[in-house]
Amino acid sequence: MTESALPEPPERPTRHWPVITGSAVLVLGALVLALWVARPEEPSVVVYEVFGEAKSATVTYSTFDRNGSTTQEVELTSFPWSRELRVVRDDVRGGVLTVTIGPDGGSVGCKVGVDGVERRSATATGPFTSALCGGF
Repeated sequence: MTESALPEPPERPTRHWPVITGSAVLVLGALVLALWVARPEEPSVVVYEVFGEAKSATVTYSTFDRNGSTTQEVELTSFPWSRELRVVRDDVRGGVLTVTIGPDGGSVGCKVGVDGVERRSATATGPFTSALCGGF
């Protein structure tokens, strides 16, 4: 028998679908991973509250993050007072809320809540006394 007399082997159907399916799964997995890693962080809500009865008080509040601290001061002549801050959870390193009563005395209190959970509270009575809510 000669070479030309040999029968041609039957053609096998090409099976590209496993390669195409595998490639599609890899691309989809990479896309899901990229979206999961790049998702924005949910912010935490920090609420500072001051209440009481005094003619005057000074509120000083700070927040600390990986970039340092931010401090604000507010003079109050009426109550209640509150401030809501939205911060990225991983950036929150704590904060301080201080309420200092003026020379005419009175009574004041402070509360700090993070994501709806009260973390600190304090009260003070008398002239030049302070309520300190810190370390949350």
